[in-house]
Amino acid sequence: MKTAILFLFLLLSTWSNGQKLSGTWQGGSFTTDPSNPHTASASWVYLDITIVKGMIDGKMRHENNAEGQYYIYDIVGKVLENGHLEIKETRLGFKSKNAIPADKQQFDFEYDTKKDYLLGKSKDNKSTLTLYKAIFNINENTPNILPISQLAKFQQELIDGLSSPEKRMEELRAFKFEPIYFEYDKDIIQIQYESYLIEMIRMVKSHSDLRILITGHTDSDGSDTYNIDLSKRRAAALVRFFEKNGLAKSRLEIDFKGEKEPVDRNDTDSGKQKNRRVDFRFI
Repeated sequence: MKTAILFLFLLLSTWSNGQKLSGTWQGGSFTTDPSNPHTASASWVYLDITIVKGMIDGKMRHENNAEGQYYIYDIVGKVLENGHLEIKETRLGFKSKNAIPADKQQFDFEYDTKKDYLLGKSKDNKSTLTLYKAIFNINENTPNILPISQLAKFQQELIDGLSSPEKRMEELRAFKFEPIYFEYDKDIIQIQYESYLIEMIRMVKSHSDLRILITGHTDSDGSDTYNIDLSKRRAAALVRFFEKNGLAKSRLEIDFKGEKEPVDRNDTDSGKQKNRRVDFRFI
């Protein structure tokens, strides 16, 4: 009985992964010359695959840096026991005028479930690929689908640790704002909040239309004038942190309320602690 259950689980898992990974993927191919690691090149690549019962077929499109040059290979492959995809280019099916195809290659791909990328490398270890789900099929008769100028932006997104475009929307919906709290009469960000703030930076970088509104607050100790200044200093500390960690100042706005908007009572130590805070929201 246990053997039958395990077999059914593996069968359903293979079918589910095949359904999820089938389709068109787009992204970058990054090549480094082993004899000169400081010399690297990048180009757009597209992978159109269908997975049925662990077997793969489809097409793979490579775009040269020169505008309008590309070539398309037929591919075959299989899903390995470790979940990787083994893919082999078998036949040059189409190339644009003046394009010079590279030698046929073999690739090993694995699916990054956390960031929703298909990560690949060539068998000769000369190139790596990072692909995300596309919403079109590979067309043999169109010029380059994405301009080479956008590839640098994609590379920077990978350096910044951003997830795939589809995954970013899911992450944004799941993201929850939390205030960060300060010690009495202090504007120093405590270390336990840094990982949360770094994740907020990643959220903003993932969506070009987002900015953060940073609002500083205090408890009721001290004068109104002093507390307005303290709440401003707390908000400014967040601006410095975000800028230091790669978020442009143009993506930030601050507000400061002093003691005017408490979230708890100011006649207890625990209440005052909750009021010594900075709040956030996206705008």
